[in-house]
Amino acid sequence: VRDVAWAPAVGPSRATLASCSQDRRVVVWTSTDYSSWTPNVLNVFDDVIWNVSWSLTGRILAVSGGDNKVSLWRENSEGQWACISDLNKGQGNLNNADQRVL
Repeated sequence: VRDVAWAPAVGPSRATLASCSQDRRVVVWTSTDYSSWTPNVLNVFDDVIWNVSWSLTGRILAVSGGDNKVSLWRENSEGQWACISDLNKGQGNLNNADQRVL
């Protein structure tokens, strides 16, 4: 396991955390009682995954790894996770040194 991130609590119905690992998997774990956890493999990526991080609302999960990409994932109403954005290294303003605030 490379990283674990708890989703912010947005309601009493369930607890959620995400884990990522050297085997290129991201797993979203859910529990309603904190004693038993249900794993849901979000995706198996092309390279090792280093970090997972939740948005402030706990609805979007950011995933980054050895392929220099950051992808954003959201769960739909059927409980399936889908990639909603994918950013490669060198794309966007975040990688432009002139745009950074130091």
